[in-house]
Amino acid sequence: MTILQRYIFKEWLLTLLAVSVVLYIVLMGVFLGELLNDIADGRVPAGLLGTQLFLATPQILTNLLPLAAFVGVMWGLGRLYRDHEMVVMRSSGFGWRSLLRPLMSLTIPLALLLVLISFVLAPRAAVKSEEVVEQALRSASLWGLQQGRFHIMQSGRLVIYVESMDADGRNMSNVFVRQADAGRSRVWVARSGEYWVDQDHGKRYLTLRDGEVNELAAGAKNVRVLQFERNDLMLPEPPRGEQKDELETRSFSELILARDAASVAELNWRLSPALAVIILGLLAIPLSHAGPREGRGARAALGILVYAIYANMLHLSKNWVANETLPVGLGMWWVHGVVLLAVLIWLQRQGRMVGSS
Repeated sequence: MTILQRYIFKEWLLTLLAVSVVLYIVLMGVFLGELLNDIADGRVPAGLLGTQLFLATPQILTNLLPLAAFVGVMWGLGRLYRDHEMVVMRSSGFGWRSLLRPLMSLTIPLALLLVLISFVLAPRAAVKSEEVVEQALRSASLWGLQQGRFHIMQSGRLVIYVESMDADGRNMSNVFVRQADAGRSRVWVARSGEYWVDQDHGKRYLTLRDGEVNELAAGAKNVRVLQFERNDLMLPEPPRGEQKDELETRSFSELILARDAASVAELNWRLSPALAVIILGLLAIPLSHAGPREGRGARAALGILVYAIYANMLHLSKNWVANETLPVGLGMWWVHGVVLLAVLIWLQRQGRMVGSS
């Protein structure tokens, strides 16, 4: 690349990195809020907060990198126009065709990175996320039961207290359980307990040993007391949030071999960020142009509107292909084609077709 091309590439790259960091923090904050809500409701064990945040990174990157590249190119060129640097470049013979090389040097590596993330890293992260949650539910400590604290479930209808437990969260001592349902209250007190999961059915149990249960019916004046050597209590399943779509966890080879409409839609969807980052980079060229007295606010608003329409059409097209409303062969390619055609027409109508100075 020439000195000017390297200068523009550096401007775009630095802006891209800055925008990516900001968008990552914002999107991670949104995901963190949803994750904390799931933890509070018992859908995800509290001990997996850091792991789940890390495993969400590939999916977040596929959403933010196309937008970050779009904003980076548009904002970088907009600054060159505002500071009149682009006018000087064009007067010295720097044609629009010269913008292609730094643009492709920026967007093509990003597109290849997005292909790697969409087809390899994101599916593996989705599978790992489900696995660690399922595995954590097999350990009382990771599940959220902590020694010396009351664990409240089912809106207060079930309360569990454990004085102490071993490192793996299975064996406990001095266990207190209170259960209230259908106008009846029962309290278990046991010297020891064990948390375990039925391998065949996946049900969770709390086995109490050497204790007694006190049962009191609503309106009754006397308490029924029973002593036991062993009592197995089946714990309620935690309310699970929205499960990962099965298609999100499939590998590239599995999607290719499936050949159904939903798999084709998923393939198109995974490839869309890589195509979008190149198309949006080209779209940023006409959007970044500003006259000597023109502010950047209107251009930025127009860019957000165009990006929103593009992204929403991709979402709608994915659903249409999966439901066979659109032909499977057409897929989501028509959306990329329409936007690319509109970009080329826009460049030509403004008299700034790539290659003209």
